[in-house]
This record gives sequence, C-alpha cells and structure tokens, in this order.
Amino acid sequence: MIPYRRVFRHLPQPALVLAPGEKLADANEAALGLFGGCAANRRERLDRVSAALGPWLHADVEGFCLSNEETRTYEKEHQGFNQSPRYYRVRLARLESDCAGRGVIVILTDITERRRALEEIARLAVIVDSSDDAIISIGLDGRILSANRSAGRNYGYEPDALRGMSVFALVPEGLDGEMRYIIEEIGAGRSVARYETLRRHSSGAVFPVSVTYSPILRDERVWAISAISRDISARKRVESKLQRTNETLNHLLDETVKALSATLEKRDLYTSGHQQMVSRLSCLLAGRLGMDGAQVETVRIAGLLHDMGKVCVPMAILSKPARLSPGELALMRQHPETGFEILRNIPFPWPVGLAVLQHHERMDGSGYPRGLVGDAILPEARVLAVADVLEAMSSHRPYRPALGLACAMEEIGHQAGACLDGEVCRAARALVEERVVSEVRGELTLCQ
Repeated sequence: MIPYRRVFRHLPQPALVLAPGEKLADANEAALGLFGGCAANRRERLDRVSAALGPWLHADVEGFCLSNEETRTYEKEHQGFNQSPRYYRVRLARLESDCAGRGVIVILTDITERRRALEEIARLAVIVDSSDDAIISIGLDGRILSANRSAGRNYGYEPDALRGMSVFALVPEGLDGEMRYIIEEIGAGRSVARYETLRRHSSGAVFPVSVTYSPILRDERVWAISAISRDISARKRVESKLQRTNETLNHLLDETVKALSATLEKRDLYTSGHQQMVSRLSCLLAGRLGMDGAQVETVRIAGLLHDMGKVCVPMAILSKPARLSPGELALMRQHPETGFEILRNIPFPWPVGLAVLQHHERMDGSGYPRGLVGDAILPEARVLAVADVLEAMSSHRPYRPALGLACAMEEIGHQAGACLDGEVCRAARALVEERVVSEVRGELTLCQ
C-alpha cells in the first residue's frame, strides 16, 4: 500500500492539511512551490503558505467544520502576490491522520484560464446575441445548430425554434442548389465570399440579404458553418429609388443634348445629320479600340455637340459656297472654344466639354485652338477628330461636292500617325474593311 504522505506530496494540485483549529499541519510540493516562496527551510515555507492562505481559507474552513458535510467544493478568487487574480476550485474534505488528527484536507485546482475562457465565451455570446445581424451556425448536414435573437426577428421564429430546423426552410424556392453549393464548398475547406441573395420569412415573404459564410473548425477540421446575414431590404429600396432618379436625370440630360444638337442642325441645313453621324462613328471607333463605358458615352455626347460653337458663326460664313477668307477662317476656328464655353457649366459626369474643345487638335501640334501635341490631347478627342474627318470628306459641303468614302480613307491613311492618332485610324480602316462603315449611293452608311 502506497504511504499517504508520498501520495499527498506528489499530487499535481496544491494540497494542504489543516489540524483542528485551522492550523496548517502540512502542505505538498505543489502548494509549497506556489505559495511558499523560495526559502530553503521547509518550516519557513510552511509558515509562508500559512500566512498566504490562512486568512483566505479561515472562514470557509471554519464554516465547513461546523457543518455536517463530509466534503465541500466551491470556487474562489485569490488576489495572489502583486499579480493578477487567480481563480481556484477549492475542495474541502474531513481527514483523520496521525499528523493532523481529525482535520481538514484542502485541494486547490487552478481554474483561472478556464474561468477566463468561459467569461470570454459569455462576453462573445452577449455580443452575438445583441448584434443586429442574423447569426446562425449550420451543421454540414444543413441543420441549424444555434441562432441569435436577430436571426429570430429576421426570419420570424423564436431562436430556440430555429435550432434543429433545416436551413433550407429559410431558403426561397429555386435557391436550394445555391445553399447546397455553399455547404459543399465550405465543408471541403474552400472559402465563399460575401454575396447577396434572398431569404424566406416564416410568413412566406421573401427578402434580400447580404451574407458572409465562414468555416467553424474543430481539431483543424470543418464541422460547421457560420452564416452572418443582414436584411438589406431598406438599402435595396434606396438603390432602386436612386436608380430611377439616375435614369430620369440621364434621360433629361440626353434630351438636353439632343435639343442642343438639333438647334445647330436646324440653323445649318448643310451640316444637317453631321453631328449624329460623327457621334455614331465615334462610338463605333471607341468600341473597336476597347474604350470603357465612360469613354464611349463621352464620345457619343461630344459627337452630338462637337460643332455647338458654330451657333455664333454667321450664316453667311457657314453657307458660303467658296473658300473662306483668312478673317472668316479665323472666326470659324473659334467654334471649339465657343462650344466649350457653352457646355462648361453643364454638369456632365464625363469630360464632354474638353473633348469638344480639342476635337480639332492634331497629334503633331498643327491643330487648333491650343496647338496641343500627342498625349496632351484626350483619347476621346482623338477619336472625334478621325470621325469628323471621315464624315466631313464623305459628305456634301457648300464649297464642294462629297468626296466619297474612298477619298476620305485615303486622306486618313496619309494623316495616320502624323496629324491623326494612328491607332484610331487603323480602327477606322478595320471598320471600313469589315463593311461596318460603307457607302451606299454616295452616302455614308453604318451597320451597328
């Protein structure tokens, strides 16, 4: 039989033996190491243990001794030696021994980390339960394992009623496959990014949500899924309203552009249709060049308005059936700046005014009104320049008959890389070769 003292001294938990009157009779090595300091003398170490724990345990032991209990277990905080508090599970038991007579054995188990972990879990549980987002955990079999109060509110169930329910009860008809895909992907260890979808209320109503899915790991393996969803019905209503407003504003802007373009064309019958054709040609060129949507919209509107400044040019000059004099030419060359001044206060979300200002600039600096060179010219203005030359040479003018598409393409070929942007000129040639741009009975025709 193993002697009591050997077992006692080698217990992993701090253990004390108190004689009648709560006097410390013995302490094992774990207790001496934790509470007895580093004194060399065992008696001195016992005295330190007694000083450290006597006041802390006195009332508890006294109450236990006065009771009829054989054992008592409870938890208690110890302030430590100028350290952060520690928490112990204290076990008291009556003991009869040679050294202590009928005394009490005290065994202490340090539960500080477990206690702090439980407090952290409780704190996180409060945060989860008070969140406005619906938070549920889902087993890999599709069963809901837990749900916070917001999940109950959002889906129209009591949180307890959600637990054990199939998550597919919250998924509208037709979206079951989407949910199965998510469970399979996360179960296989792959991530699923936040996305927007639909969910079903207990009433049957369907509402939009934004959901984030994350794996819940145990022993480094996925055993469940965390789903955090937010009802975005209000946001969707606002977005829908903003979209309708934006569509209305775009319609008004488009009608304004058409009205301005029509104003010039009604004044100058010889260039009637010129601006519409330049706009359509510019869009084709921009698309061929891979320009983005904003750039395409810039050339579309700027094409319709590029000659807006000619409203300030006298009709006698616009319709003169002969070459213009130097003075008349100088007046005509003011139209890009005049157009820019007319358009500068219209709040276009694109650089329409600048494209109009620069549509007669040339890559070698020979253009007007600023004599810009190369990359100083907007890409959209370079597109307009080629479209303008192509349409103007292919059409009739007061001072000359139409020169035709072939002549226009020959001129564009001569100017490519010098006056005109070479890449835009190549795009124009490709459109002609593919017969997207063609000539029918002397008129330019587009196949869009």
